[in-house]
Formats: sequence, structure tokens, C-alpha cells
Amino acid sequence: MRRSLFVLLSALFVAVGTATSLPVSAASDMENLARTLHDSQFSEHVERLLKSNNAAQALELADIGIARNARNVQLRFMRTVALDALGRREEAATGLNALIREYPEIPDPYNNLAVIEAGFGNLEHAAELLRKALAINPEFALAQKNLGDVYLALAIENYERSAAVLTRNAELQSRLKTLKRITKEGV
Repeated sequence: MRRSLFVLLSALFVAVGTATSLPVSAASDMENLARTLHDSQFSEHVERLLKSNNAAQALELADIGIARNARNVQLRFMRTVALDALGRREEAATGLNALIREYPEIPDPYNNLAVIEAGFGNLEHAAELLRKALAINPEFALAQKNLGDVYLALAIENYERSAAVLTRNAELQSRLKTLKRITKEGV
């Protein structure tokens, strides 16, 4: 009798323990979507998610796609865009640097890394990266625009430093004021 009571209590404990344990996690929406996609379809879906401001889902789907095909450069690039959109700029910069090392002939990673570097205050490095992007593709309009923005920020930085010393230089003060107004207005 003692043995069967022990077996019964053990069985009851196992049954109760199983009933109260955490359920196996269900697949996420992105995992379910990934099951339906061919490797060649990941990029278009990630891009769609990025355009609709769903960076977290875009990152998740990009990670799944990269796990299936680590050589997908476009997907790796879009992953850095998602990271940046999520405010994870250091991770995005690391990914962009890896892409630049592996594929130095692609201008887009230079451009995106330059934007991140400019945000960190590294304007000279940002300008260097943009010049590299433009050396690869001189018609890269976004890199041209970004280089103009960096040069404008560098000009403001230099004018501010000199304005602190040349306090009576009306022309300098006027230029600085104009540049600051332009950057605020987005002209």
C-alpha cells in the first residue's frame, strides 16, 4: 500500500508540475511569415516593414532571413537600417563596417555609416565616408546631399569657434546666424 501511495503521489506531482509549467512559446508572426517565404523574398518583405515603420519586425525577419542565407548583402544592409531606426546605432555601425570590409565596392554602407558618424559628432570621418561613397558612385544623390549637410555642419562648427574669438566681426556673426537659420529651416 505504501508503495502504491508513493507512486500515486509521484504521478500527481508530475501531473501538477506539468500543468503549471510554462507553455511552449508559439512562433512569432515573423517566424510564421518566414516559413512561407523563399530566400529571395525576404528583402522585399523587410523593406516593406521598414517603409511602414515596423523596424522591430523588419529586424526580426531580417535575422531569420540572414540565418537562412548569411551571404544576402541586401538583407544584411536592411538589418542595419532597422537597427538604426530602433536607436541601436552602435550595432548598426558595426554591421555597416562589416559590410564595408567585405564589400568595399558598394556605396550605400558608406553613406549610412556616415550619417551615424555625423550623429555621433564625428563630422570629419563622416565626410571621408561620403567621399568614398561618391568615389564609387559619383551620381549617388543622397550621398551628395549628406556630404553637403556635413560640410554645412563643419562650417557652423568652424564659424562658432572663430566667433568666440572674433566677437566684433559682424560679417562672421552674420554668416553664422544665416547658417544656423538655414539649418533650422531646412532650406
